[in-house]
Amino acid sequence: MRVVMLRSNPIDPDVRLEKEATVLTEAGHDVILLGWQRFGDAPAQEGRHRYAIRRLKFRAPLGKKVVLYLPVWWLLAVFWLLKEDWDIVHAADLDTYIPALVVAKLKRKRLIYDIFDFYVDMVTLPPYVQNCVAAFDIFLIRFADAVIVVDPSRLKQIGKEGDSSINVIYNSPRDLPMPSMMDAPREHQAPFKIFYAGGLGGDRDFEAVIQAARAIGDVQVELAGYGCHAERIQGMSEQELHITFLGTIPYDEVIRKTLQSDLLFALYDPDIPNNRYASPNKLFEAMMCRKPILVSDGAAMADIVKEENCGLVVPYGDVDAVKRAILTLKADPLLCRHLGENGRRAYETEYNWEIMRERLLEIYRNLDSEQERTDVTDDSCHRE
Repeated sequence: MRVVMLRSNPIDPDVRLEKEATVLTEAGHDVILLGWQRFGDAPAQEGRHRYAIRRLKFRAPLGKKVVLYLPVWWLLAVFWLLKEDWDIVHAADLDTYIPALVVAKLKRKRLIYDIFDFYVDMVTLPPYVQNCVAAFDIFLIRFADAVIVVDPSRLKQIGKEGDSSINVIYNSPRDLPMPSMMDAPREHQAPFKIFYAGGLGGDRDFEAVIQAARAIGDVQVELAGYGCHAERIQGMSEQELHITFLGTIPYDEVIRKTLQSDLLFALYDPDIPNNRYASPNKLFEAMMCRKPILVSDGAAMADIVKEENCGLVVPYGDVDAVKRAILTLKADPLLCRHLGENGRRAYETEYNWEIMRERLLEIYRNLDSEQERTDVTDDSCHRE
């Protein structure tokens, strides 16, 4: 089958979408990723890991102003989908689902709605507008041939709690062979190393970790990624020896740094709905690499951390709580190891990417079978 996967960013990179694309190409599907080149300088066409990336260039700002540019993006995506030949369109979030839905119905093709984030909770809008957009999104879900969410908590967010027809595919990393994991040991025992890689937006609490590390001493904080706070963190790293800013780094380097760390953190503001329901890949990377993680109370990932006993939970923005957590782990290597082993055990049994891989392929097998039955029925009608 020929599959088109849509994303409203340049896919440079997009870890989850590319993991899914790799699974599909390994299963023999012909996969094209269609992205929106609204920022950055990635090429219009690119081959990567046996799938192709196509980028439609139309510059647009980051933040809520992007909604003003969505109609143009939708038109570009519709025209591209109409002229190309494909069997299944796999749309990530509402801002790609709308054009995918229009063309899928026109061409009578299969449609997958992959909800990375509930779109209405990604941008700040007036309450009455938010309610309308949320209702519209939930209404449109019924027209998809298959729906995917990244965490079961998302079902509550989209009003589908208890709906067994919706597929849950966690944002887990691919497992590393044990020799590879052993090839990247901790460089040294001191200082205590804390690592974060990901978005550096205003809804993530880096300041509490940096302040706590400054107060404790003998703690190194390494940060990697991009976002509105990147420049400020870069400046801090030039002034303070305990902070290292790595910029944007390849995924292999993210994993290597994770393996060399003592503690990871994912302190997201739970007052933001998409953060409250998020299960970021950083959580599962920590599990895979046998590392404890520090997360915010009130978020879905805190429930996982508590259930699996694989890290510590602190109130968002509470510097003293973060400091106490770091001191607890720094003083007790056996506790760090215990939490890390708990996480690894949970990863192997519940969150392993091989489990997610099979769920994704099962969705595609079912859609392929349905398409074959439809084609047979159509042929029979034409003969009659």
